[in-house]
Amino acid sequence: MSTEQDHGGSPDASLDALLADPETKEPLKRATDAQLAALRDAIASGAARRADGEPPPASIDGAYLPRGRRWAYPIVDGVPSFLVEARLELETAL
Repeated sequence: MSTEQDHGGSPDASLDALLADPETKEPLKRATDAQLAALRDAIASGAARRADGEPPPASIDGAYLPRGRRWAYPIVDGVPSFLVEARLELETAL
């Protein structure tokens, strides 16, 4: 059993296995505690920006990450956003 908690409160974890990046079609994984902390730090330091240039959310509950990529699909107020325009692009991979 993992000691790292997933964030976002999915009602059915089996649904998570069906999620794919809308652009690349790669599988998405829920961010771990460590990845979420790093993502929050990146947002706070300006190292994470929305793809459309809008400001990133002030707080996030969790995120979905594609493997080996430098972006995240945030979960805000319990609702994941899989819009490519709203994804958070990172200066360095998590």
